[in-house]
Amino acid sequence: MTSKRKIYIIISWVLVLAVMIFIFAMSSANAEESDSMSDSLLLKITGLTGIEFSSYFIRKAAHFCEFAALSFSLSNAVFATFNTKKASLIAFPLACLYAVTDELHQLFSDGRACSAKDMLIDSSGALLGAIIFLLIILIYIKKIERKNDNGNIKTL
Repeated sequence: MTSKRKIYIIISWVLVLAVMIFIFAMSSANAEESDSMSDSLLLKITGLTGIEFSSYFIRKAAHFCEFAALSFSLSNAVFATFNTKKASLIAFPLACLYAVTDELHQLFSDGRACSAKDMLIDSSGALLGAIIFLLIILIYIKKIERKNDNGNIKTL
């Protein structure tokens, strides 16, 4: 294994950890802090786009995007480590499991609740992140296969 690949693997897993820490931190916020963050983001989005969204929509979109990022980064880390096309199939259930633990974690934050609906939104985001990564990696593999003409996956 080359040192370049080792660095890529380490950075990939550090990114996964960073996303997980971010999600954990957001779930640690009490209801008042969470409302304040949502309202602040809502004002910025409305200012930039001129479109008014509900605070509810912003919260659910944030859940969706957080877990899309987690699943994408997990897929990348698994691919980097094991060099398998099945990386997204491994990452998606792991991201869904983290969604369940995230919702349970919210039970310990004042004014927050554990929601099956949020778990579904989180899992939907995780599915999209996994699908996007899979599409990118399949395109990458096809490009490498055409270059090599022998069908092997080129390692990074």
